[in-house]
Amino acid sequence: MGRASEMAAAVLLVAMVLGACSQVSNALVCTKEFKEKGCNKTVSELFNAEMFEAMFKHRNDKAAHAQGFWSYDGFIAAAKMFEKDGFGMVGGEDVQKRELSAFFAHVAHETSCGWSGAKDGPTAWGLCYNQELAPEKDYCKTGDLMYPCAPGAGYYGRGAFPLYWNYNYGPTGVALKQDLLHHPEILSQNETIAWQAAVWYWMTPAKTRPSPHEIMIGKWVPTKNDTLAYRKPGFGMTINVKASDVECGHGEDPRMQSRISHYLTFLRDTFQLDDPGSNLDCGLQGVIPLAYASM
Repeated sequence: MGRASEMAAAVLLVAMVLGACSQVSNALVCTKEFKEKGCNKTVSELFNAEMFEAMFKHRNDKAAHAQGFWSYDGFIAAAKMFEKDGFGMVGGEDVQKRELSAFFAHVAHETSCGWSGAKDGPTAWGLCYNQELAPEKDYCKTGDLMYPCAPGAGYYGRGAFPLYWNYNYGPTGVALKQDLLHHPEILSQNETIAWQAAVWYWMTPAKTRPSPHEIMIGKWVPTKNDTLAYRKPGFGMTINVKASDVECGHGEDPRMQSRISHYLTFLRDTFQLDDPGSNLDCGLQGVIPLAYASM
């Protein structure tokens, strides 16, 4: 063997050793600090198309009002946009599964056309809608100088997390670089943007509330006022964030229970996880003081 060949072999050996060390080091880091890159599966690795189909098996039935609109690929395209922010990507598999189950529980509840006697149960009918069918008003808050209503626009519920009011369409559009204030219909015409709007809301805290993402990954720490109001980390707090003014703080509520049922069903049946965490409801929680009405 010539000197050049010996040097090439030595370089290859060093590269192999360094690669092996890197893999071992990465594995050790992942067991100690879940936020490091490479520690968790991506959303598409953890949640595949078959799981999506099982979760939303009736979305294209004749009874559904948004046949052909919602798809796995559209969701994954939106999820990838927020991977860098950690959507469904942190905490290890159990935490990831809880976060995705919680996200889809709210989506399914908000877009369901199921009922108690529906085929496969009421939790199997999510993504039946992509917009409110008979809005009673245009949901325009007059006098909003930052996000004034566009002439002729209606800001009624559209999307995977139905968006309401001009003051919600405005900042969502800015975040997604879409003119939702003048063209709110985009959320019922473009599936990927509809998913993006839902994930953006999920990931974004506001002045008066944490983001659902922060709650489900254990990042949110209750303040003294939160503790006094019985607001604790868990799925129930995400309900308080999403629908505090109508579903929380007054004991049992069928809408709150519907969200919980979706969460438990998706976690158990889709993600094969039996531990949903604690504090699942918001019945005794003080409602979050919101600057405006619910989304």
